[in-house]
Amino acid sequence: MAIYEFAPGAQKTKDKAIHQVIGFTSDIINTKIKGNETVSNAKTSNQLPFSLNRWFIRCRACGYFETYSEETKALMDTQNQFDSCPNCGEVNPDKYQRPVKLKSPRAYRTNLSLGSDSKDDSEFLLSRPPIFAEKVNDPLNPDQQQAVNNADIVISDKDVTWRVNTNSDRYFTGRLYKTNNRFPFNPVSGYWFNDQWIVNDYAVNTNSNGYSIFVQNNIAGQDEQIALASNKKTEIFRISPASVPLELDLNMFSSDTDLPHIKAQSNGVRSGYYSGAFLLQRILADRLDVDPTEIEIADISMKTVNDGTDRKIAEIILTDELPNGSGFVRYLYDNFQNILHETLNPSNTNDYVGKIHTDIHKAKCKDACYDCLKVYRNMNYHSLLDWRLGLSMLRVLYDSSYVCGADGNFNSYIELSDWLAFAFTLRDSFAQSFGFTHLDDVKGLPVIKFGRNKKNIIMIVHPFWDLRNIREVNWLSEAKAEIDDYATGRNGMVSIIDTFNLHRRPGWCYEKLVNR
Repeated sequence: MAIYEFAPGAQKTKDKAIHQVIGFTSDIINTKIKGNETVSNAKTSNQLPFSLNRWFIRCRACGYFETYSEETKALMDTQNQFDSCPNCGEVNPDKYQRPVKLKSPRAYRTNLSLGSDSKDDSEFLLSRPPIFAEKVNDPLNPDQQQAVNNADIVISDKDVTWRVNTNSDRYFTGRLYKTNNRFPFNPVSGYWFNDQWIVNDYAVNTNSNGYSIFVQNNIAGQDEQIALASNKKTEIFRISPASVPLELDLNMFSSDTDLPHIKAQSNGVRSGYYSGAFLLQRILADRLDVDPTEIEIADISMKTVNDGTDRKIAEIILTDELPNGSGFVRYLYDNFQNILHETLNPSNTNDYVGKIHTDIHKAKCKDACYDCLKVYRNMNYHSLLDWRLGLSMLRVLYDSSYVCGADGNFNSYIELSDWLAFAFTLRDSFAQSFGFTHLDDVKGLPVIKFGRNKKNIIMIVHPFWDLRNIREVNWLSEAKAEIDDYATGRNGMVSIIDTFNLHRRPGWCYEKLVNR
């Protein structure tokens, strides 16, 4: 909690006064010199304000995360190995972050004043950082892995999870200082604190009500930009599809060169992965009768499907919250087939997953609610969650032939049974909002025709469908071919809008996805 609750810039209330964190301190030691009590800091190198000093890189394009020691980072820097992402080759600085210092503070400090009566404006944006899972290669302790249905699952007890506070990617810039603090009970000499790492913006002298701070540069101190981190070794469970039907595109990591509708659909795919992860978290907690927070969801990373097509997918990562593991994700690993089957075919309508399948829940919940996926602790994900997409993702792990309705079969699956009706409703609402009047369908798929002679056409699709490279002959390919022929014959354009985005942001869809 401390790396974001007490990060520099945070303002905390204590004894009706507001205190602001300005930086970090090492251990403070009380001593007596010639009978006078004083305080000092330990001066050995292992007692500096940080207990951990590493470097880390992160890639948003593929979810890659890795940390390095000072020596390894220096060696790899000389070999230019950090010029691009080691996993996907991304070079865009908006997506690929080159090495940044990663530190774990020993303790946090204020300016030791009485505090203030009201909060000050702070430029620091503090939010709970996500969890990153770092793989550790140990030949003496290999990962355990197995194939279950259409899922590749792996369990490891040697990997490390990290929480990293990057201050909204602006990091914390400061250096080592010495400070002298004086108090009403010691107004003359005060107390000197050595090796205090303070954010530069807060390294200022103040004096109020007999409480003063004098900040002096530390000769050895140099400005540095850091992120705050907390790490632990625990058990980590990884799961990804062993194969993906050619009708589906389950890559949630879009690239800058992708077409707008491909980028948009990747948001729905991302929803499927995270919704599936939260479903597994809640189902496992319900079965073991533990708090869901005992199982954490780490940032999802990219993988490649091992079928010769070089298609990208993602890997769901669940970890135990307790250091060294608590056995919860190992239980999921040992019983995954049974849990997956029960998730898709519940035998008890009164338990957590059974209630999700009921007609009552299905009728009232269009995406996610507090009876299925939403809880207070996952508020950051509320706009992303969708129980239908989560079940679809888990069904891909269960059945390698599942094509999520691309074959026209919607009625056999609870998560798809009302998708067509939902798509028509969204289409009608979208058309009414933006003045489209010619509504139609192609082989049962909702479309909108517009423009001179109705030459342009908008098709409404499922976010999992692969429309960039149709390889299979089925209901979807036939509908797409007919739509393409219609637009080509009239010299018009085809627009593709998926139901995930159309449901959540129709205005954005009109602006970004409609070709006019």
